[in-house]
Amino acid sequence: MNSVLHKTNIITRFLPATLLFLFATVFLYRFTDYIFFYQEKSSLFQVSFAYLNQHLDKPGGFLEYLGQLQIAFYYYPLAGALIVGFQLLLIVLIISEIGKKIGAENFLFVPFSTGVLLFYLQTNYQYQAINNLGILVQLLLFWGLINSKPRYQWWVVILIPAVYFLFGSFSFLLLGLSTLYFLYQKSWMKPALSWVSIAVFFWIGNEFLFFYTTDSLLVFPFSVNAIGGQLVLFGLTALILLFIPVFAKIRIKAIERIKIKNIKLAGFSPYLILVLLIIAAFQHIDEKSKHYFQAEKLFYEQKYDELIRYNFNEPTNNKLTLFLNNVALAETGRLADSFFKFRQSSDGSTLFLKWQNIGQYLQFGGYYYYAIGVINEAQRWAYEYTVIYGYTPETLKMLIKTELIKGNYRTAEKYISILGKSLFYRDDARQFRKFLNNDAAVLSDDELGKKKQLDTKLDFFVKSDTPWLNLLPVLEADPKNPVALQYELSWLMLQKDMKGIVNLLPAMENAGLKEIPKNVEEAVVTYKLMRVGEMPGLTQLQIDSQTEQRFQRYYQIFQQNQASKRKAQIALRDFADTYWYYVFFN
Repeated sequence: MNSVLHKTNIITRFLPATLLFLFATVFLYRFTDYIFFYQEKSSLFQVSFAYLNQHLDKPGGFLEYLGQLQIAFYYYPLAGALIVGFQLLLIVLIISEIGKKIGAENFLFVPFSTGVLLFYLQTNYQYQAINNLGILVQLLLFWGLINSKPRYQWWVVILIPAVYFLFGSFSFLLLGLSTLYFLYQKSWMKPALSWVSIAVFFWIGNEFLFFYTTDSLLVFPFSVNAIGGQLVLFGLTALILLFIPVFAKIRIKAIERIKIKNIKLAGFSPYLILVLLIIAAFQHIDEKSKHYFQAEKLFYEQKYDELIRYNFNEPTNNKLTLFLNNVALAETGRLADSFFKFRQSSDGSTLFLKWQNIGQYLQFGGYYYYAIGVINEAQRWAYEYTVIYGYTPETLKMLIKTELIKGNYRTAEKYISILGKSLFYRDDARQFRKFLNNDAAVLSDDELGKKKQLDTKLDFFVKSDTPWLNLLPVLEADPKNPVALQYELSWLMLQKDMKGIVNLLPAMENAGLKEIPKNVEEAVVTYKLMRVGEMPGLTQLQIDSQTEQRFQRYYQIFQQNQASKRKAQIALRDFADTYWYYVFFN
């Protein structure tokens, strides 16, 4: 009988936590893997003493270092899902063991609820690894404390300053838990000396050791951004964690007597919570972020055709996604041809990014300049990003590429050595190293050689606030630059400048174009058939008669429905990817 009861207790304690681990792992890997992509691409962990030393200049830096190490393994989303799931499992089990040690035999509701809340917080892509990791470490230390003999529990007084130095503000969780625990033990000396110990260390550090503000030393590495802005939910979770010793002592007999088919509600509650979690988790999936990060992933992998197809099949209004899509169109020579297959902004914000000290703008804005061959400017955007936000894998790769293109091999070698200290980008570093001091290798490379040839030779002041104006000097230096020409034509289409487009027809011929891009041709046909002005003489490029017929059909339908713009827009839906539709309805 006792054996059966023992097995039942084990199942009751471990099964809910195991189910949470399995669900968390599958859900995070299968449905929200974009979380791991975003976080892994937002930092670069380096295996070096110097990198560790950078994180030891203020309290909490070591936890930040451990968090960056964990995030590095998000390179493999399955590894990330397993790590997070395992951390949640440990947190639930440790809280359960703490409750049991303090006196709560069936301490299930609080541990499982805490694990569920932490999982739900994790479904926000901005929720950083330091949070669950910091909580887990403090719970482990507290568990070690209550399992120590009373005379050995003085270590918390001695070591709490070291815990604060290593884990920053998360150490206050250990301090709070130990204080409540000791007070329940009717011992006030240990908690009092613990507070004095950490207060003295904080004062010394603030005055003499750490060159940061008092507020920063109090809260680091915690930040509202690091929890994805989920301040209320995280605060509730923190309070539950802090009062674990209290909850473990509370017994509400009325609730304990409630049974469902001879099963106590206390034992059944984790399964009810799990069902609610599953429903809430699927409703919490951020489809917009999922689409955006998938597009970003394809862009970084330079799978441009796949990216274009993805955005065509799943249309988006996200301007950054559309910007990346336009870069992909330009890199594949289809920008002026398929421009209006995708939503465009008349102010050019889907075509260019103006200079802003905002992470994603600095991160991606340089790719426009890289595409058109203004390599110095592409390098500047990547460099400024690293100054403000630190190294990330892709900005570091951009710095390496631009330095190799410019022939600055010593600087390139410095960046390559940094990339080589990462955990999962060493192969990339080895590939880049082959180009050092080898102009021939750079020129023969499909990407670097092409960009080296496009690199503008004209010195001019880049207008970061009006990026479209930078196309003119680039085309002045090299009228045959095909990517810059596509961008100029696209900008003119956005401005509905048919005359400007027509004036570029000779330049298109000189650039070697065999036919006029589809959307450009639609603008040219409008200019010609509406007799807006004179057409330039062309020797090779010809207007397709079918385009003229399509315009006449379009214009006919428009005239039939011109009394109602809404009605005309519906009737002309088949022409939605044309210049004509943009002119009339944007």
